[in-house]
Amino acid sequence: MSSPSTAEQPDTDDIRRQKQELRMKIRAAMKELREDEVMEQSSMVWKRVVELPIYKSARTVGLFLSMPKCEINTDFILKECIQSGKEIYVPEVGKNFELCHMELRKVILKEEEIPPDGMFHKVWPTNKWKIPEPPADMPVVAAKPGDIDLLIMPGLGFDRTRNRLGQGKGYYDRFIERMAEGGHALPLVAVALKPQLIEGSIPVASYDRPMDMVVLPDEVI
Repeated sequence: MSSPSTAEQPDTDDIRRQKQELRMKIRAAMKELREDEVMEQSSMVWKRVVELPIYKSARTVGLFLSMPKCEINTDFILKECIQSGKEIYVPEVGKNFELCHMELRKVILKEEEIPPDGMFHKVWPTNKWKIPEPPADMPVVAAKPGDIDLLIMPGLGFDRTRNRLGQGKGYYDRFIERMAEGGHALPLVAVALKPQLIEGSIPVASYDRPMDMVVLPDEVI
């Protein structure tokens, strides 16, 4: 597991400004990717992920469901997790976005609810960002510390010291802190497309935790 980042700095207005400038640059670069490029790079990333020993040994995986655009597509790994018999936990933000609170809920489905292509989430309701979330009739089992063997992390940007730049709401920062209560280990494997790896360093604050790995289409950091 990673130790606190050596680049850690106080959380100042200057750091927040730098993060916002980086977000604008990365979002602009991601918008330049064609859909076929997103799918090709996504496939390359997931082929690397499934070969990781930490993925192979994980019984339970926390996995985000991708946004419609400007993000790595998670359909491949979702289907692979199902076929491998892994238990999956997916995010639920709910309707009160101002709370910036997120749970990861265990995916509990009846056999007849899983279509042949494994894409059960395509019929789920979507939140403010058009991301599928668990339906109201699915049993509610929220992740507790120790429940998740591997958390596959989204992010807007990353650097070569595995620092992560999120979307700015702090959902994952708070969730990771809760899951670490009691000294529980939570391996963090981030995934990203090529434009999301920046030159230089991402400014970090006291609550920013570096990733254990960052998986890209052509390398693992």
